[in-house]
Amino acid sequence: MHASHRLWCLALSCCVLAAATVSSCTEPAPVRDEKRTARDAYAAGYEKGRAVRESGGKGASIAEVVWGGCTRRALDAGRVAEADRGAWVRGCLDGVSERAKDPPDGRVTVRTQEKGLLPEFLEWLEEDNHALVAHVSAITVVELGTPGLDFDIEVTTDYRPRAADRFDAEEMSAEFVEWWDGDDGDGKAQNLVVRGSRGEKIAARRL
Repeated sequence: MHASHRLWCLALSCCVLAAATVSSCTEPAPVRDEKRTARDAYAAGYEKGRAVRESGGKGASIAEVVWGGCTRRALDAGRVAEADRGAWVRGCLDGVSERAKDPPDGRVTVRTQEKGLLPEFLEWLEEDNHALVAHVSAITVVELGTPGLDFDIEVTTDYRPRAADRFDAEEMSAEFVEWWDGDDGDGKAQNLVVRGSRGEKIAARRL
């Protein structure tokens, strides 16, 4: 085979390989099945609610529904709950109330960054605990889709899951609770979560 022919074949092979590489790189990533995610979270919450009812009776049911027990349990329920916390809470409420299963058809949790809250909190924090100000980057309201319009609040920081940062995160959560005036509007704020630089839960406190 002439050298020129070999070079032509090599060039053709490179073009084919490049085209295949581009095709594989531009292929859209699979879309997460939000319905399946929500239903998995709901099912896990339902089982937890049912277990609480069986162990604690009607009194436990009242505590979970009226006093926000399910919303607090969701924070420690692992990845399934984190994928759709609202669906988990809804399942927990249905389970503890002995209602028939009614899984959602899509995502329940609604997350909204509240840009108005951030400067107000930082202004207050500047006067009360200046050292913490530089670590806060966002405040998010997490609507849980419950009949009582429950919601959590998350503060995004640059903290890492290590002892020193956890101490600061706990201090910040205490500062936020002190700052929060309890005027929740149409809904009810249940929990505060301080998130780390990669979304980790560093601290949590009841509002």
